[in-house]
Amino acid sequence: MYKPRLFAPGPVEVPPQVLEAMARPTIHHRTPEFKELFLRVREKLAELCCVPGEDVLILAGSGTSAFEAGFLASVPKGSKILGINAGKFGERWVKLARTFGYGVTDLQFDWGKVAEPAMVRQALEQNPDISVVMTTHSETSTGALHDVQALARAIREVRPEALILVDCVTSLSATEVRPKEWGLDGVFSGSQKGLMLPPGLGFAWLSERAWAQQDLSPSFYLDLRKERKSQVKGETAYTPAVNLIYGLEASLDMLLNEGIEQVWQRRAKFNEAIMAAGKAVGCKPYAKRPSPAVAALYAPEGIAAPDIVKGFTKRGMRIAGGQDHAKAVMFRPSALGYADAFDVISIAAALEASLRDLGQAIAQGSAVVAAMQVLEG
Repeated sequence: MYKPRLFAPGPVEVPPQVLEAMARPTIHHRTPEFKELFLRVREKLAELCCVPGEDVLILAGSGTSAFEAGFLASVPKGSKILGINAGKFGERWVKLARTFGYGVTDLQFDWGKVAEPAMVRQALEQNPDISVVMTTHSETSTGALHDVQALARAIREVRPEALILVDCVTSLSATEVRPKEWGLDGVFSGSQKGLMLPPGLGFAWLSERAWAQQDLSPSFYLDLRKERKSQVKGETAYTPAVNLIYGLEASLDMLLNEGIEQVWQRRAKFNEAIMAAGKAVGCKPYAKRPSPAVAALYAPEGIAAPDIVKGFTKRGMRIAGGQDHAKAVMFRPSALGYADAFDVISIAAALEASLRDLGQAIAQGSAVVAAMQVLEG
């Protein structure tokens, strides 16, 4: 059966090495064989997350499950929260906290803009009872990369003991993330983005300050304390996604062998090339500070963004469209998964061809040349 290539910011193309690893015979998860595998994978995952030797917990679930689990494990009932909301996922974390009955100050920024440290500082000064700040790093819905390091610095100036919980679902392995050096308390991600796996795994890291906030999680299945006790012994509290963990090791080996800083640089260049291709054919950046994980682009004036998405589909490529009020004007190609420079050139070629289909006077090769200039620069 024909399968279109995935050039969206998740799910992404999965490398053949990872697919092969996941096709191995399933083993029982309460065996020495699984324990050996799991401990090995946890060590490699911590290295990728720039917290070597620490507990990065692996959950059978999505990035949202990891954020929820980390939130419930570290935020005492009754805590007041500042939610930095500049897109669909910032909005999600505000809704999550309110679902569990927490009081949330919803600090909103326009889609495409990044959170301003001065405004975060001001919100904390005006609300002295806030003890937790939640934010996104790479806001997938807008293609914006928030300066989490600068935000954390501003938060610490006003509220040194506040917990800082960060959605790194598309930023992990796409761009620099240094949880301890930046003073973060929770970092959460998922398998179907920069780790080049199918959906199904969530990842959670908490600082020791976060672990110390409370003794019990109100969740049964998503109880990170229970998971931590099990996972340090090479087990999981409940049934793990064994074959995804096989795949995770294969993916981690690929990324670590390349070198995580080299991976960051490569993905930044790929995304810069896609953005340059878009600019060459009249597509402006949607985000003021673009994330290396996704090229969020405005459609040219007079063109409906969903029609561009259809043009990619016609050419065997799945990209993401805009969400909510941005659906009509924005589209989001990405080389976040298993992709090389020639895939980036294919994205550029598909973009210019799709626009020509829609009546745009696009010179043949204009987007391709712009992308190649970045890639070869």
